[in-house]
Amino acid sequence: MNSSSYYRNNINAVYIDADALQLEPVQRAISKLTHVTPQRVTSVAEIPAAQRNLRTLYVTSLRGAALAACPGTRVHRCCNYHTVDLYAGCPLGCSYCIMQSYLERSAVTVYADPAAAIATIRAQALAAPEVPLRVGSGETGDSLLLDPLFEITRRYISELADLPNVHFEAKTKTDFVDHLLDLEPKGNAVIGFSVNARQFAVEEGASATLEQRLDAARRAARAGYRVAFHFDPMFRSGSPSGSPAAAAYREVARRIAAAVDANRIAWISLGTLRYTPALKAHIKRPYIHDEFVGCADGKFRYIQRERVALYRSVVAALQQNLCPQPPIYLCMESDTVWQRVFGWLPQQLNGLEALFAGAPLRGESV
Repeated sequence: MNSSSYYRNNINAVYIDADALQLEPVQRAISKLTHVTPQRVTSVAEIPAAQRNLRTLYVTSLRGAALAACPGTRVHRCCNYHTVDLYAGCPLGCSYCIMQSYLERSAVTVYADPAAAIATIRAQALAAPEVPLRVGSGETGDSLLLDPLFEITRRYISELADLPNVHFEAKTKTDFVDHLLDLEPKGNAVIGFSVNARQFAVEEGASATLEQRLDAARRAARAGYRVAFHFDPMFRSGSPSGSPAAAAYREVARRIAAAVDANRIAWISLGTLRYTPALKAHIKRPYIHDEFVGCADGKFRYIQRERVALYRSVVAALQQNLCPQPPIYLCMESDTVWQRVFGWLPQQLNGLEALFAGAPLRGESV
């Protein structure tokens, strides 16, 4: 992907809150977005209805909670992840994106002042220096899609680099990492890449190809970053090519091992396709006709035996190809699934004890 051409082709309008206009990230972005004329507003309500879409940027200072626990889901094991919002809304167009169900008619929001979030992270980290604090910025929007414009991630990495217990992760489906490579010090910063098998690339819209993401991961690792990979969501079937999914994901595992030194991999997560009833109405793809079951958290998932089989296959490929083996964990799964895949609970597995210490789980799920 080329960031400059992407912005020219996909950003049609920019609206900036008066209180954010003089912020350094905003001035930087304005200087780069020469094909649009930014408009000053006092609130998002002033954006014309016709431009409340994913080709419009709404730039404001940080609102709401500066740091939040990952929402996770009830009755599934949580990995003690925390989130900050840099961007809300994503125009990449993945067919399974949960944001379709609640941000479809909204501009992409940029929270251009990270000061409060950084201060909150620092305070929490300093209050418990022995406790690892994982913070990610990709919960409500791709962490790096707009970052070459605003460079907000650079500030998070730079201002948290002195805290040895903070692991700040920028998670992306792009290859937009070059603006971060020269930053020093990096601390424990992680650049995370969502990955999927080639046969499912059609489901990920304008995202970078797998090859582009792995090349970006290679560049980031060589520049001194730790990298992470997220097989999420994995599809069991419904491929346009009809190829077996498990074999395709094993090939992704082999390609990761060929691209990046395993010593530079911070962690790898796995999660299968899941959706809410509200999201189902937006999905018009073949995979939605597979066999799913309603779970206690209100989401639909593949039946447990199918999830377990897919997880076991990919975990085995990762363990076979990566040495030393990085921490591998499941996203939003129950203790039963953990036991069936690994034979242990996460806090009993080498490398995961600290991440899952005290992780909540109430009840059981299919």
